[in-house]
Amino acid sequence: MSVAEKLKTKYEGLRKILEDMERLKADRQFLSQFKSPLEFVDWFKAYVDPLLSLQYEIGAYWIQNADVKNVIAWLRQGVWNEWAANTVITRSVTEYRDLIDTEFMNVLAQQISDECRHYYIRSKVLKMYGGSMEGFQPIKEWVELFDFPLQCAARRKEWPYFQVKLTSTLQVVELTSVYHHRGVHDYFPKNPKLWEPPYREASQLFMETFREIEDDELFHWSIAERVWMKYAKDPETRAEILDCAAGALRASMEARIKRVELAERHAI
Repeated sequence: MSVAEKLKTKYEGLRKILEDMERLKADRQFLSQFKSPLEFVDWFKAYVDPLLSLQYEIGAYWIQNADVKNVIAWLRQGVWNEWAANTVITRSVTEYRDLIDTEFMNVLAQQISDECRHYYIRSKVLKMYGGSMEGFQPIKEWVELFDFPLQCAARRKEWPYFQVKLTSTLQVVELTSVYHHRGVHDYFPKNPKLWEPPYREASQLFMETFREIEDDELFHWSIAERVWMKYAKDPETRAEILDCAAGALRASMEARIKRVELAERHAI
């Protein structure tokens, strides 16, 4: 059984979390029980923890079995992802600027800057492994994932719901990325195939820059926490959060497993 097949099996066992989240968003009695936004945020993180743990496993299982061609395929999608994330945030603060709380403009601007730097970093590592973006076509599941934030937020183009729903998509994906990339980072040194000449220098840079990117992704997730702490004071707003967060978690899980599947076949 391939790594992707094993991960699909594990994911099937956790789908109920997402199904229950869809149900809970309509349960106003449940959403009323939280005494504060902080209590709601803490519940959310604990509730989705099994999915986050699986994101870690996806990264760990994949990198332990990867060869250099796997890594190149994986990085090609990663370079595109950084560009796509940057595009979503840039569109949000320009096309929908009247629906964005100015209190959060500075942190969103920081995320734009971070995504640009990540694009450069990943491109540099890809080149050091001998890869390029020539002929690249993004994986369908990843295109759908980055289309989802503005699609979900646009279901309610009014203050403050647009911003709440927006941060419940892209920034939730960033939280899954923290766990996924930690799995890759922690187990990368255990794969001797990736440290053989002439790729040792590329692998060293991969390791060094991944820690930097993880730190940035954790900051990006904190944007959602800040927005939720300000606005998630009532059942209606909490329902809007779960509406988009459930879709973001599902799309992220399926996109990452598909990426592993195609990377294993050197098909990216």
